[in-house]
Amino acid sequence: MAIETVGMIITAVAAAGGAYYSYESGQQQKKAYKANAAILEQDALAEKQKAEYEEGAHRNRIRQILSRQKALYGKSGVQMEGSPLLVMEDTAAQGEMDALAIRYGGDVAAARTRSEANLMRMQGRTAGRLGTIKAGTTLLQGAGQSYRTYRGTTVGTIQAQGLNKP
Repeated sequence: MAIETVGMIITAVAAAGGAYYSYESGQQQKKAYKANAAILEQDALAEKQKAEYEEGAHRNRIRQILSRQKALYGKSGVQMEGSPLLVMEDTAAQGEMDALAIRYGGDVAAARTRSEANLMRMQGRTAGRLGTIKAGTTLLQGAGQSYRTYRGTTVGTIQAQGLNKP
């Protein structure tokens, strides 16, 4: 077997190995991004649930505060009208605003985390595609190099045999 043939075989095997590595690397990156996206989706759910819990706990605290206010007003003999009633209404309104702010904060955090998960999935798809493209490019480069080696061997053989005389 001629040295040129061995060179062509080595080039072809190297190209195939490089292509396989590129493809598999892209697929592994895709899997890693997909796993990270799943973790982020779970984080988003946890953020939402945490905000719901905190909102409920806050509403319970406001109910307790209102109950204490009502009991203290009753104990002191104050009628539930005028200023005492306005204070309780203000407490309830402020408590509701705070509860809605807690909910909003949880919604924003969950949405941000879901966006990160979507970005991870997109990066994973891109990594998979790039791995495939790089594999194809490596194969084509190897084929080109093999052809150049073959072409050089063929031209050299023809010239050595004196077959290219005009």
